[in-house]
Order: sequence, then structure tokens, then C-alpha cells
Amino acid sequence: MPINRISGWQRLRNIAAAVLVATTVAGNGLAQDATAPFSAVPAFPGSATLPELPNDMRLPGPNPRHCGSTRHSAVCAEGRWTNFANMHVELKAPRFSGVYSMERPQNGEVHTTYREVAGSTRRGGEIVFINDDAFAYRSRERFHSPEVILDEMMSTPVLVTQLAALLLDQGALVGPDEITTPLPFSARNATQFLRTEAPNAAALFGPPWEVTGSVAPAADGALAFRLRLSYRPVDRKGRIQAGKRDTVELTGTVTYGERRKAMSDTFDLVGWKLMLRNSEIDPVKSMDEARQAVAGR
Repeated sequence: MPINRISGWQRLRNIAAAVLVATTVAGNGLAQDATAPFSAVPAFPGSATLPELPNDMRLPGPNPRHCGSTRHSAVCAEGRWTNFANMHVELKAPRFSGVYSMERPQNGEVHTTYREVAGSTRRGGEIVFINDDAFAYRSRERFHSPEVILDEMMSTPVLVTQLAALLLDQGALVGPDEITTPLPFSARNATQFLRTEAPNAAALFGPPWEVTGSVAPAADGALAFRLRLSYRPVDRKGRIQAGKRDTVELTGTVTYGERRKAMSDTFDLVGWKLMLRNSEIDPVKSMDEARQAVAGR
């Protein structure tokens, strides 16, 4: 599955960032004294002196960086099928397989597990978000810095669950609450990319692509799905690799409707590492203790 890095991780939410800019005054080559009045800084030229920007800033032709409905935009995961409460997915692709689960309670906490095999490489882990600044995790992997833990643990689960939701939306053509009997389906597109994204990664599937599969009611109000996507792979610059085709198979279950309010207070965190703003703090035994440990810090 082609995964390309794009800029910025915001912890699955939009977090405002303040930027401090140092200004150097042109002309005399001297830096403006920070204590000097703002009037000492030369005025910028008026906007009338600047050239006009073109109306359409997009690149010509297929541009997988843009989502939309035109024949030159990408089909992206959004809408009713993406608003799941729980999803479990087993994925098989060329030289890669993975098993993922994700639960999203009402209060914004997220619980994710993953197991992956790529050739002789095996990785896996479990992570739970506590708030915008804190999370707990366990894994046998070694991360080269605390700053990359979220990206390396969360990117692929986010991409895979988005892909399943996107393919269900494209194939079923109805909402999850309208699936009352088994529904076989197929969908195809000759011009548009499929695109899924995490805050610091994106996966592209080149056209022409075709998805076949089915979705049906399962136990405890869940829906069971089987999906097979055939597509043209792309390189790291988003260019289609001519003459090649790949397939991805996804099977699993997904639930919608009312989510539980929060992760259980007694959720076991014994042996987990507790992180606050990318720094490890004293471990705790439960989710309730984790919330108390990071509250107000």
C-alpha cells in the first residue's frame, strides 16, 4: 500500500500553534531592535503593486493532493461511513498484511490496536488517547524519538480504517443504517485517484480502480464486510506506475450509532508507558488514574 509523508501531525484534532517571527530591516543591513517602536520598520509596499494571482492555483491534470468531484480530483474518505464507533479490519496486500481495530468514544478518546507483517518484519502495538496532550501506549518496537511515536503507531490504522469506510461508501451507495440484508456491490472509476490520509501520511490508489465486495448485518448491531480493491500503484510522488496492478483485500466488522461516553475507568494500563507532551511520566494502572495524572498539567 503506497504511503507518502505529508507535513504536520495535530494529534487527530486541530491544535492552534503560535509562531514568533524575527524581522530584519532591509536597506541598512541592521536587525531591528526588539525594543524599538514598530514605526521604525519600513512599510510594506501596497497590495496594488503586487502581481495578481491566477484564479485556479491547482496543477493541471490529475492532482491527487486535492479531493473533490471532478474527473481530475481524488475520491476521499468522508461522510456517513467514516463516522464509525468501532471498526475491526484484516488487510492483505502484496507483501504486507495487517490487523487493526479502532474505537472512538464520544469524549474524543481513541483506542487503537495493530499487528503488521511485511516480509520478515513484524510490528504491533496498542495506544489510547487521553486528551490533546497525553496518550498511553505499549509496544515491543523501539522508536528513535518520542516525537514519532504517534505517527508510527497511528498512521497505518487511520489509513486502513479510512480505506474500508471509503470503499464501503463507494460500493454500497446507501448509508450504514440502510443495510438490513446482505448487499453485494461493485464500483469502478477510470480517472480519479482514491486517497486516504492521516495527519502525517497519505495513501494513494491510482485509476483505473475497481472495488467488489459485500456488506451485511452481523451480531450485536455490527455490519460485516468483505472488500477487494484492484488499482494501479503509484510512486512516492503520486505518479502512476505504468503497466502494474495491485490488489488489496479487507475483511472486518464496523458499528455505527451511539458510542459509549468514554473509555472505561478500569481500562487496564499496567505495563503501559504514559506520555504527556512527548515526555514520559510516571506510569499508572488504569484509565481513570491516567486522566487524573495528566489533568491540569
